[in-house]
Amino acid sequence: MNIIKYRKIWYAVSGLFVLASMFSVFFFGLVYGIDFTGGSLVEIEYQNQRPDIPVIKEELSGLDLGNAVVQPTGEKGLIIRSKNLTNEEHQKLLSALRVGSEKTESELTELRFDSIGPVIGKELRQKSWIAIALVILMIILYIAFVFRGVSRPVSSFKYGLVAIVALFHDVMIPLGAFAVFGKYFGAEVDVLFVTALLTILGFSVHDTIVVFDRVRENLRRKVGNDFEETVGASARQSPVQ
Repeated sequence: MNIIKYRKIWYAVSGLFVLASMFSVFFFGLVYGIDFTGGSLVEIEYQNQRPDIPVIKEELSGLDLGNAVVQPTGEKGLIIRSKNLTNEEHQKLLSALRVGSEKTESELTELRFDSIGPVIGKELRQKSWIAIALVILMIILYIAFVFRGVSRPVSSFKYGLVAIVALFHDVMIPLGAFAVFGKYFGAEVDVLFVTALLTILGFSVHDTIVVFDRVRENLRRKVGNDFEETVGASARQSPVQ
């Protein structure tokens, strides 16, 4: 299949996804996890049947948990995100959950309890975005250096520009997806998500450079009658197509 021949269709599809992602991030925003905002996370699992969420919220309503979020996980699990809890507040929370479990005659087990201060969370969030920005900058400089000798029929500057567009495309769509998931399903952005973005950046630039390198070699070998045909042949020859 000559994908270059139908490139305008692929541009339109990709453009729609990017615009939708930008809209989602701008209007919905990202739901940051306690890694970035600070707070406490309690994960429990019921042995038999998990109580209904309204029942759990009713049991927790008398506690000072701040803007707590109660989220079911799996068939019997439960995750509760709240403000930073002291040891006493933590025990009160577990006691309230045990009262709720009595209504379903189900024992519960605490799987984890994490607590991160707001200062550490804010600092971690800033450093995560700085890390992503530095990775993008290094990638751009690397591409500019590697393809500095390519000048015809497309300048090396345009190779770098296309690489930036590809990086933006590959990062923006997951961000948009998580903005939607956060809005409707409570999905949160945490350190693992940042790690995933860095991984996407790495694979994105790898695939881009593989195709660019093949284009450069085919230009030297004068494969194809014009640049479009050369790029199409290069894309077919690349293992990342």
